[in-house]
Amino acid sequence: MNDIEVVSFDADGTIVESSYVHSFWFQALPKLYSEKKGVEFEEAKEILTDLYNELGDEDIRWYQPEYWFKRFDLDRDPGDVIESIQVPENVKLYDDAVDVINQLNGHYRLIVTSNSPRIFLDYALKGIEKDFHKVYSCVSDFGEVKKDETVYRRVTDQLGIKGEAMVHIGDHWRFDYEVPRKIGINTFYIDRKEEMGQDTDKGILRDMRKVIKKIKE
Repeated sequence: MNDIEVVSFDADGTIVESSYVHSFWFQALPKLYSEKKGVEFEEAKEILTDLYNELGDEDIRWYQPEYWFKRFDLDRDPGDVIESIQVPENVKLYDDAVDVINQLNGHYRLIVTSNSPRIFLDYALKGIEKDFHKVYSCVSDFGEVKKDETVYRRVTDQLGIKGEAMVHIGDHWRFDYEVPRKIGINTFYIDRKEEMGQDTDKGILRDMRKVIKKIKE
């Protein structure tokens, strides 16, 4: 991959543990729903989980706190609720991701290409945001989800490169691995929990540090 110019990372589940956003979707929001509807917290959590799954992650509304607050007729401001969970202990960076970012920084343009709304993304990357040439929230910046190659074309066009000049690493098999490959982007799927079984595909990484050697091959 001698012609690589840009290395792109997904955020949640790739650079930062998903516990931060989960604390909103599966703790803060069910608590508000429980109080509003007069049901037990665990029941509220089950109801909301079913509704999330029903809508699905290809629908942009799935990612938008404002949509859910309006749907449930909640009186609170979504920004205030999100701010209340923005505490350092809620944001945990993966060690292998930090190592990769540190080793590649200065050699390639590093970017983030994430479906996470910017209200989450900016805080999740706080402290390392300067390591990135660009941080794209596809939902907030483009009004789109990474379900087809349109978003990735917009990113490569803005960067002035062809797909072949970019590497993308993420933890969603379709959004981060299959879709960007359609325009020639070199993709790697991060599978720290080994959910994909045996490592038979050279694009599957158990530890992100392995991507450094692959990029330099």
